[in-house]
Amino acid sequence: MDSHCTCGARLLEDALFCHRCGRPLRELVEPEPAEPAPLHAAPEPVVPLESPVLPVEDRIGFGNGAAVRVGFLAAAVVQMVSTLSAAAGASLLLPLVLLAGGFYAVVLYSRRTGFQVSVQNGARMGWMTGIFSFVIMTVFFTAGIAMLAGSNELMKAYKESAASLGLPAEAAAQFEKLAADPAAFATSIVLGLVFQFVFLTLLCSMGGALAAKLRARKG
Repeated sequence: MDSHCTCGARLLEDALFCHRCGRPLRELVEPEPAEPAPLHAAPEPVVPLESPVLPVEDRIGFGNGAAVRVGFLAAAVVQMVSTLSAAAGASLLLPLVLLAGGFYAVVLYSRRTGFQVSVQNGARMGWMTGIFSFVIMTVFFTAGIAMLAGSNELMKAYKESAASLGLPAEAAAQFEKLAADPAAFATSIVLGLVFQFVFLTLLCSMGGALAAKLRARKG
């Protein structure tokens, strides 16, 4: 930059105009106008919330440790009560015992975990209790058959059981005839176990569903 203007005046350092004649000493660059800010900012996209996932403890099944423990405990209680009722000659109370077993399993599970069990989960809890009851009863039944099969005590035990259930005397003769045929006897045992499985699991499931429904109304 020159130190003197064409008019002879001494220029000041970094001056834009001559202080005497007003001549511009450098080109002025106009700044580009800034883009106006939008009046309303675009809304941020809304991320949909994922549906809540139930905790593992609330998923009734054999993968649920709490449900397995409660189901087995309730099944053990069912076995004990049914054995005592049979010894007292009250075998006809077995359906009520099974209903109560499923009911008790749901109540116990809710108290231990703090979850409100749905009717569907209550039925599943009762169903698990029925399966454990079937396993326990089958073990005792198989052990009893194995102990009595080689003697006449099997027929005696059947007559006593039939008498406690109020079955006619002809039932003992039919059972004796059936026991004489190994193939027919084995088939009858298998069919009996199938019926027992359906009977136990169905009634326990009904008891569990009933307990869940009543607790939901109470809550």
